Amino acid sequence: MKQYIATITAVSLGLIIALSANSTQAQDRLPEIGTAGASVMTIDRERIYGDMYMRQLRAQAPLVGDPVLDEYLRDLGSRMVREADGVRFPFSFFWVNQKDINAFAFFGGYIGVHTGLISEAQTESELAAVLAHEIAHVSQRHIVRNMERMSNASPTTMAAMLGSVILAVINPQLGMAALTGTMGVSQQMQINYTRQFEQEADRVGLSILVNSGFDPMGSPDFFGRLSEKYRYTSRPPEILLTHPYSENRLADMRARAESMRRPEVRDAQAFLLAKYRIQARHLRQFSEAELRRQIESAPSEHIKTAATYALAIVLLDNRRAQEAEDVLAPLLKRDPMNTFFIDVQSDILLAQNRNDDALKTLENAYMRQPNEQTITLNFANVAVEAKQYDLAIALLREFLQRHENNVLALDLLATAYRLNGNSSSMHETQAELAALYGAFDQAIDHLHKAHKQSGLEIEKRRLQARIEQLMEQKQLLQKLSS
Repeated sequence: MKQYIATITAVSLGLIIALSANSTQAQDRLPEIGTAGASVMTIDRERIYGDMYMRQLRAQAPLVGDPVLDEYLRDLGSRMVREADGVRFPFSFFWVNQKDINAFAFFGGYIGVHTGLISEAQTESELAAVLAHEIAHVSQRHIVRNMERMSNASPTTMAAMLGSVILAVINPQLGMAALTGTMGVSQQMQINYTRQFEQEADRVGLSILVNSGFDPMGSPDFFGRLSEKYRYTSRPPEILLTHPYSENRLADMRARAESMRRPEVRDAQAFLLAKYRIQARHLRQFSEAELRRQIESAPSEHIKTAATYALAIVLLDNRRAQEAEDVLAPLLKRDPMNTFFIDVQSDILLAQNRNDDALKTLENAYMRQPNEQTITLNFANVAVEAKQYDLAIALLREFLQRHENNVLALDLLATAYRLNGNSSSMHETQAELAALYGAFDQAIDHLHKAHKQSGLEIEKRRLQARIEQLMEQKQLLQKLSS
């Protein structure tokens, strides 16, 4: 399913807790997470902040709307969250289409991963190591604890810092300037304290990584290679600016990792398919000739499969659908339920106007994996293209009962309602979509239109109640941004 992305950039947790590190025995003692930061922000309040920041990020960052990649990242992240202590809310993982090597976390368990990060990672354990580190920042409540520290240092710092954090999420350069000004004379104390945060995240992250079945060496291998690669460059990657690794810190991390058990090598196919998909479609790093060379010289069957898959994507995106189908066919034959392959095959069939074949393929897949994200959204998309709007609406409504904030599903549903002539439901769906982008005025306007077109009194009351909810959310967003 070909996807569409928004505009601008994202920011790492390092804007709030950028640092360098040296280990001490005292820093091996973790805080009581249930009370850490409680004087500044409760868990419920943190979830509210995270939700509002995410709405602004959707509107202003180049997020990747790609169901098969979203599913891969969610599965990978969720696997590690299950091994983390101090988890107080559901985590949400998302891709930012930036070639920069970076990842970041913010309030409420939201973790963003730049596409450039997986492009740089050589193994799934390296990618997982970065995610585990960010999960540790969230589970240890480092942002809130940082704010609590600053609040204790200066009564005026806390109020200014909240606004700076929001600004940093929206505009990294302005946000960093605001945060620097906020720190003032307490800047050195801030740096000393955030060293502790990074050491905690190193230690907790390594534990999460190994307990999730990944190689603990993924962490020192990844950051050590990056540090060496960019040692003499004037502009290192963002992840080294926001998470600087001194030789002592890397040595400490490597010593910890070497003392841990190393699991058997995992099946790397899903990681390679995700990596090659990002490089082929979103970062556009491959030429057809380069991929054919990789296929010929691939050192393993996994890499050969991933390069073949990427070649099918490149051919399809260059409007050579039949060639793409011929390249993909052996992969599908060998693994017909692989959602990476099903997604591309759906686009190939649509590009050839073979809507009936696409419907049959996806119906069979849906019967085996009902409500799986990639299959469901592709099935609904094909149903819309085939003008089977009732089928698309039924699929999407059921899916949204479990994934209410899925932007792609809401967008498809609004389209299906519009083409089916259901104007009231179209406006209601567009309202929910607009609200996810923080466009509350637009969302409320859509609900007013739906209210006018609804003939049932019970529906009018329901829509009016939703209007009032969105007005409250709008006021909250204004307070957070002021």
